[in-house]
Amino acid sequence: SGVQSHQSQGGAMAMLMRKALLGGAAATGLFAYAHRVQEAKCREEDPSKSHILIVGGGTGGVTVASQLLRDSRRPVGTSISVVEPSKLHIYQPMLTMVAGRLGFSNTDTSRPMSSVIPAGVNFLEDSVKEFNPAKNQVVLASGKTVSYDYMVVSTGLKMDWEKIPGLREAIDDPNSPVASSYDYNTAEKAKRIMEEFTGGEALFTQPACPIKCGGGPQKVMWLNETHFRTRGIRDKTNVRFHTNLPSMFHVKKYGDALDIIAAEKNIDVSYRTDLVKVDKDKRIATFKHLDTNQVTTKPYDVLHVVPYMSPPEVIKKSPLANKDGFVDVDKYTLQSTKFPNVFALGDSSNLPTSKTAAAIASEAPVLVSNLIHTMKGENLTAKFDGYTACPIFTGDGKLMLCEFGYDLVVNETFPWDQSKPGYLAYYMKKDVFPPVYWNAFVKGIWYGKDTFFRPSSAQ
Repeated sequence: SGVQSHQSQGGAMAMLMRKALLGGAAATGLFAYAHRVQEAKCREEDPSKSHILIVGGGTGGVTVASQLLRDSRRPVGTSISVVEPSKLHIYQPMLTMVAGRLGFSNTDTSRPMSSVIPAGVNFLEDSVKEFNPAKNQVVLASGKTVSYDYMVVSTGLKMDWEKIPGLREAIDDPNSPVASSYDYNTAEKAKRIMEEFTGGEALFTQPACPIKCGGGPQKVMWLNETHFRTRGIRDKTNVRFHTNLPSMFHVKKYGDALDIIAAEKNIDVSYRTDLVKVDKDKRIATFKHLDTNQVTTKPYDVLHVVPYMSPPEVIKKSPLANKDGFVDVDKYTLQSTKFPNVFALGDSSNLPTSKTAAAIASEAPVLVSNLIHTMKGENLTAKFDGYTACPIFTGDGKLMLCEFGYDLVVNETFPWDQSKPGYLAYYMKKDVFPPVYWNAFVKGIWYGKDTFFRPSSAQ
């Protein structure tokens, strides 16, 4: 029948994707190993005289370092340093899967930072306390001054727990049923309080500020709503989602679809509202309506909070920042609008697209190409189109793969309607992307939507 034919084709497509992605994930380990000797041959110099300084050892910083090392266009003798204070490198998208109880723990999300920084790169386990781009220098927390010829900034965002009165205290109290998947130190607590929850008021929030992974706040809700039904407590649970947006998602195609799913699953959504206070003793959350300023209070038995976020203070007060505190760059070339030898990518940049790992996968090759063009005195020909992706778990073993670019223009990969949640996308997010991240992404050989092929826009 037509239905059977469609299912057969879908099964074939799923099998093809499974073989391709799993085979690619396995092969990247061998491919990365084959390049270790090449990386090790890169000249290491005194860090105080680094030619290219990368500030930040997260996804953006490590990916750029790896791609620079592998790029044959890079001028011979170029040295690279990465400044990063963290002991661990965390695959942050996986923290949602920890809090969403998909069988993962914190140990699955992280690796020692020293093992992720590519060989041939000077690893400075320190943080920047002052940027001085007029002198091509940064001052480290240790007091050392590091000079550079070119700099890449990718520090990520910081969590502003204190901006919501009572939140820090509630998060830190092990007996308080308040947690967040947006921090390595609280993701395990989020999983625990959801497991201990036996019914009542379950609140989930999304703040009124730029955040990393715009779909993250609702992912935890959808996953746990499924678990509530599996455990037989959904009929005595009110699942409430408070979002600053007028819809479940800011891209209309996906927002409309998610609004329908929320109604079908009986999710009580309060649009255009923002969490402004948490009382952990009374278990009361206070919200403000962003259009009317009306204040309301809601009791909770479990509360998942996404905190306010902002660039680190060292960037906000630096000459690199725009008025909102983000590194000010050209949205196509990723070059600083103020200092031509400075580039930035990722969450701490002012790129007008959703802050995701998928975005970085497309930003990094553009940045690397334009940085090399700058070093050679050439025109900047690589262009970033704003591509990003938000893989949103919608429960019941399904996922909605939201893909779009600048101006929220939908830019999908697959030949079907991606606003309809599917099993294949769920499988890719849960089981394929994590090994691809460790074995290809941060090794500099993964280009997101373009898989293992450098995109034509990044030449």
